[in-house]
Parts: sequence; C-alpha cells; structure tokens
Amino acid sequence: MAARNRQQTQADDWRQIVTSLYPDALTRTYCVPPVHFNRVPYVRDVVPGTDLSVHVLQPQPRARLRHTALSTNPEGWTVPQHMWAEEPGPHFPPVGMQDCDLQDDFTQNHVMQNLQELGDSRHEAMFILSQLQFGSYLNEPAYAAAAKRLPRPKDLPQGDRQGDFDFLLIHRQHGILIGELKSVGKTKGASNATDPLADPCLAQKVKQAVKQLDKSERVVRHLVSDTGLGRSVKKTLFLPYVSSAQLERVLDNDEQLEQAVCQSLGAANAADAIQLCCCSDQLSQPASYWHVTPAVLSQLSTWWQHRMACTVDTRLTDQLYLDIVARFVGPATMVSVPCYNGVRVEVRTAGQAVAELGRRLALLVLTLQQLGLLNRDPPLVCITGAPGTGKTVVLVLQGVRWLRQGHDVHVLSTWHPTRAVSTSITQQLEMSLSAGPTPSLIPGNVSYHPYDFYNREEDVEKAVTDLLACVNNDHLYVLLDEASFASSQKHGPRHTRLVTRLVDRVPHLYLWCAGVEHDDIPPALQTQVFTVPLRSAPAVLREIQPVIHTFNVHDYSDSGVPAPGDGLSVIRLSHHGNAHTGRWPLDCAQCGQDIAAVLRRLGVGSSVANSPSRLSYRDVFVLTRSDDLHDDVTDEAGRVTSPASGVVQGLKAAGVPVSVLGYQDWLHNRARWERAVQDVAVAATDTVTVARYSYVSGLERRVVAVLQDRDQDDDDRGMTDEDIDREDRLYAVSRCTTQLITVRTPPVTTTTTTPPSHTTTTATTTTTHATT
Repeated sequence: MAARNRQQTQADDWRQIVTSLYPDALTRTYCVPPVHFNRVPYVRDVVPGTDLSVHVLQPQPRARLRHTALSTNPEGWTVPQHMWAEEPGPHFPPVGMQDCDLQDDFTQNHVMQNLQELGDSRHEAMFILSQLQFGSYLNEPAYAAAAKRLPRPKDLPQGDRQGDFDFLLIHRQHGILIGELKSVGKTKGASNATDPLADPCLAQKVKQAVKQLDKSERVVRHLVSDTGLGRSVKKTLFLPYVSSAQLERVLDNDEQLEQAVCQSLGAANAADAIQLCCCSDQLSQPASYWHVTPAVLSQLSTWWQHRMACTVDTRLTDQLYLDIVARFVGPATMVSVPCYNGVRVEVRTAGQAVAELGRRLALLVLTLQQLGLLNRDPPLVCITGAPGTGKTVVLVLQGVRWLRQGHDVHVLSTWHPTRAVSTSITQQLEMSLSAGPTPSLIPGNVSYHPYDFYNREEDVEKAVTDLLACVNNDHLYVLLDEASFASSQKHGPRHTRLVTRLVDRVPHLYLWCAGVEHDDIPPALQTQVFTVPLRSAPAVLREIQPVIHTFNVHDYSDSGVPAPGDGLSVIRLSHHGNAHTGRWPLDCAQCGQDIAAVLRRLGVGSSVANSPSRLSYRDVFVLTRSDDLHDDVTDEAGRVTSPASGVVQGLKAAGVPVSVLGYQDWLHNRARWERAVQDVAVAATDTVTVARYSYVSGLERRVVAVLQDRDQDDDDRGMTDEDIDREDRLYAVSRCTTQLITVRTPPVTTTTTTPPSHTTTTATTTTTHATT
C-alpha cells in the first residue's frame, strides 16, 4: 500500500510539472523539443591578427561558412548578443559532418513542421516527440528511485535497450504512434518516382525501417505495459522524398518486403500499407517545407484518418494521458538537443528553444569571404549588405586587430540613430582588451565621437578637425557603422565629404565603414558585399527576404550550411476587438497586454537564474516606426502630465519592466534619451526596450515585437501601407534573431489570407506552436 501511495504521489507530481510546462496539454499540439536543432560541429581557430582563440564550423567541402565563438567570457558582461560570450563547458574534438547528416537534419525538420501544422489545424491534443533516445527515458539521476518502479528500456533484452524514436506521437484520443523516418530520395528528389534505378536503395531503406519500427514497438509496449495501453500503439513510415507510386512499385517487386511492411503496419495488403505511410504526396515541397498549404493539410489529414483517427481508445482518460506524457517528457526523462561542445542542453518548451537557438545564433559567425577580408587587411573598406550579414562583427574584429597592434581606434557616430550601435562597438572593443591574451605591444585606446550629420552640416568639418587632431605619426584608424553615402539622403553626401577630406589629409588612413545600402560609395573605398545571413533564424529571414529587392540592398544568398535551427513560427497578434483602443497598436494598452501574455508563455523573466536556456526581459525589443512613442511625462513634482503610449501602459500594467527609447525624449529630454541609448547598447538593465526602430539599428534581440504604425510624417511623404510594411520588414523585423511577434491592424474591408510563413490570426492573438 505504501509503495502504491508513493507511486501515486510521484505521478501527481510529474503531472503537475508537465501541466505547468505545457498548460494547454489537453487541448493543443506540442513538439518536444519545440524546434529541430541542426548538428553543427566546430574546431579551434584564431581570428586573423587578434590572437583570440575561436571555434570554427567544420563545413562540407562545398560550403562557404565558418561559425566561430570566442573562447573568453569576461565577468559582468551581460549583453545577450555580445561576441565575447561563449558556451560553457569543455570542448570536444569535432565530429565530421557528412552529407547524410545534413540530409537527416533537413528531413527531420521538414516532417516535424508538417506534423505541427497538422496538429494545429485539426486542434489535436498530442505531443510530438522527436529523436528521443531510449536511454534518455526515465534516466534523470534525481528521479532514479521513482523510475525503478516503472518499466524502463534497461529491463529489455540487450538488443532492444539502445536506439531512438525518430518520432513518437502521444495522442489524447488515439494513443501512441511510432514514426520511422528515412531521408532516402533527398538527393534526387521527385525524379526518383520515375527512376527504377532508385528502387533498390529504397527497398533497402524500407527493410531497415521495418526492423527499427518493430524494435521501437517492442520498447514502447514495454514502457506502457503497466497501463494497459499496449494495443493502442501504431506505427508508420515517413518517406518525405518518396512518392506513394514509387513505394507501391518497390513493394510490388518484392513480395517478402511487402509482407514485412504489411505485418509491421497491421495492413491487410500493400495498398492499405501505403495509405498508412506518409510519403511526399502528403507533405509540403522540400524547397518550401515551411509552407504547409491547405492542399497539403488536406492530404495530411487523409493520411491521419487512415493511420490514427480511425480509432479512439476510450481507456485513455485525461489523467492517464497526462501520466504517459509525464513519463516521456516530464522531469525524469532527459529532453536534450545536440550541442557542438558536448555540453548537455535541455530544451523542453518554446521559451527554452528561443533562448537556446538565440544563443547559438549569437555566436560569432564568419564566412570565408569575411576571413579573407580580415587576412588581406586593406586600409579603406566599405562593407555593404542586408541586415544580419556580419558587417558590424567584422568592423569590431578589425578594430580589435588595430588595438592589438598598438593603434588608437576612433568609433564615429554620425547621427542619433547610430548612437546605440556605435556605443555597442565601443564597449565591445574595450572589452576585447581584457578578453584575450596579453598582446606583445601595448594596446591602443578606444575613443567614441558622436556627431549629427543629419541636422548639422557643420558637424562634418568638426569631425574632420577632431580626427585630424588624433592623427599619430601620419596614421589614423576609424570605424563607422550604419553609414549611408546615397546622394538622395541628406546625410549621404556629408558622409562622402568626410571620407574624401580624410583621404586627402591623412597619409596613412585606415577607415572601415559599413552600411545596408550600396548607393554612391566613394571610389576611395574598397567595396565588400556581404550576402550570407548569419544572425537571424530562417523563419525570421522569410519575413525579410521578399522585400530586399525593393531597396538598394544586395539580396541574401544561400550559405551552403544549415542554420543552427529553423526557428519558431511567427506569432501574429491583431489590434482588433472591443478591448482595443486607438487606430494603431502603439496607442493600445490591450496590445501591450497581449504582447506581455506572449512573453509570459515564453517564460521571459521567469526562468531559473543562470540557466543557459533562460529568456530575460533584456532579450526583448518592442519596435515601432512612430515619432509619437513616449514614456510618462512628469512635472517637477513627479506628477504625470502626459501618460505613456498605450502599448507601454499595457506592458507596465502586466508587470513587464519597460525602458522607452523614443523620438519625443530625443527632442525634449536629451539627457534621458542618451542614458537610455547607453543602456540599450549594452543591455545593462533587465527591461524590455520599447523603441523607435531606427534607434536600435545594428542591434539584435532574441524576441522582437514589431508594431504596425504610421504617423503624420508618413502621410506627408505619401507613404503607402505597402511602403511602410517593406520598411518595417527590412529595418525592424531584421532586429530579431529567433522569435518574431507582429502586431497589426486588420484591413477594414475583408479578411486576409495569412502569408505563407506559418500562422493563422485570430481576433486578438495567434495560437502557434511558438508559444508555451
């Protein structure tokens, strides 16, 4: 009796933990882990001219990327995206990355996204587990005593103890589905459907899959043997690059294989067996795997009906369902993802996935082109390219080189929207002096020079005069980020004049600058175009890329190596409904509370301190284009004379700490604005930054909410809604590395079709698998 009571108490505790991690466990679909993390091996290397030890991606021969992470971590440095941050733990020799590894990662992510969309569209209550190792089940040391009383893989015969589940679906009504995934056909794609030469390879893979399925079935039946649900276990084959027709042809030509497949899947004949398999006919196209169209969902639903929804297990109560889920994804089971340095990283919830993927995207990443540029070390360079292609990173690394050669480095901010990124560069250069090994020379000093070329033309001459006074032995070293030379911009010719004057007056000028647009770059500067996206997850890039060609910006190019992960689906909120006020989200307190609700579901600010999978408030931007953004305006007695913008009020009312960086402060309270810029540049305060997005150019955060807006200036310039949307995508969405949130006012006329980026919008919020 005592043993049964202890077991019941343990089940209650695990169930409570699961429902706290997954509050909608009885009504929606969860993926565990929430996103697929790609395997990305690293090796040691050194950034040229800096003596700084780094980790470098070991790419395929055809790849062009090198991912690096500096091996120092200065105490007290808190910037989430800081390039001196590094993953904790020891570093193991790299594992060679084969072409099949790339294929398997791509395939796993492809099928996972389709299954998630299927569950969301059908409002299915289920958990989709991927790549769960048998040995991870009930294997947490802290729960060893409780696990002893439950069936475990170690109780099985030796041959069944090792292995993994490609997919394991636990459904509230239909029981358990084991899925074996094969990426066969990935290299040849749809041509395999008509190529009989590919059939022997497919036949061999299907034979392997059947054996693995049968083994997985034995394991699962054993693990749930004490629940009476063994008969609810079903199996399927995922063949996303094989058509049903090709699978039929292979089975027709191999009677023994046909019998094995039918027996394993519980099918009466080959035709029934094929209906129980998920082939390319039922899945999205590989080239746009994230775009699960209504037609694809219809095909997926048909497969689902054949395989799962045809039966309902009445014995599977809410409590029993949660108990089984708690065994597989609860605290006693290891839910870890691959990590290049061998450190175990657990990712159970969407918030943890955002934190971990954001951390990996924040690692210093260089392309071979960028390494070559740093090796060549030309004196005069202008780097241009779309957001997130590593322009600022290369500027900083070049500045580190100069400092370690004993030269003073001068960082210019030429107008107020560049204050934050220029401050960030300055801080990173100062940190580099203590981050790396002691250089042989006495290092140089870093100086920060703020100007306002946009509003004061005389500042150009002032900058020239100030810099000429800093020339040392005919040498001068300058970094300038977010520069624009376009003649159509008021400050463009002024940047050109600065460069021309310095080139004429300084015999040995070393000036590296960077900017997004590539118009009218002075001929004295060697132009370098960066096109490989390095800082944002593909799910975010898919929101930016469609508008790149409409600007004077070079388009992104394929990196040749997968990103650390695809990212989480965009969360789309709607400024609509009785509780919402104002024409635009900026004016709406309810929109602020809706954003706060998403942040709570992601666990922002509530994770365990010092956890590597922690999201802090400093990881969040809320961005608008509007000049009207402001915090509370108070008089000398501290009374509020003008309340904050609605979205700021809503965030504060929901308990979210907020810092505001808006145009009104820049106009009327310059001191407070400058303090806020300094703070956001180094993320010194654990607050959500609500900002006009031009003020955070060059900075990124893991979570970014972009508010649709327009103000009088947009009307005066004749900006259309399409024009505003393009600018929002290029300049605001690009500040996001991992989890994008959009807040938009729905069209007044009719309902719209959601863009092919993954989500559906409801009246006030969007429920996606990006929230937990």
